[in-house]
Amino acid sequence: MRLLLVLTVIIAVTVLLWGSWQWGRRPFYLVLSLVLAGLLVLGIGVWHGGRDDQVRLPPDGIVVTLKGSLASESGVRLTGNLANRSEMNVAAVTLLARALSCPDTGSECTVIYQQPIDLQMYVPAGKDYPFAVVSRHPDEDTPVDRWELEAIDKLAYPNR
Repeated sequence: MRLLLVLTVIIAVTVLLWGSWQWGRRPFYLVLSLVLAGLLVLGIGVWHGGRDDQVRLPPDGIVVTLKGSLASESGVRLTGNLANRSEMNVAAVTLLARALSCPDTGSECTVIYQQPIDLQMYVPAGKDYPFAVVSRHPDEDTPVDRWELEAIDKLAYPNR
């Protein structure tokens, strides 16, 4: 699609320059200077466009609090709060949802299912927002005693 757009613009500019050449030299030079000025502006935009690129970083400063889980037919809805304690604005966070089975004997809980979940949410530095994500049900027949959420990484806007 992008190639089609570029080809259309090239053909339009060529036809415009050819038509202005037919009208005379003065209109041709005016159109040519406008085309070159437009190309210069686009070139500067492309050259400096990388300033706002997002980068994937470790989840330093991201605090995930799970408030509740609600099972339904299609999955388990996990609700909670996402706090950004880092100095960068965050565009997305990858969470790891874990279903735990905790026996009554007091031993440690075992992970019976885990799934990475992408949470696409803009969180400015120093802010926190509520969220809700859906995880699939575990395949096993083991009952889920509780769920955990952990931030794996974040997609952030680095400060320049």
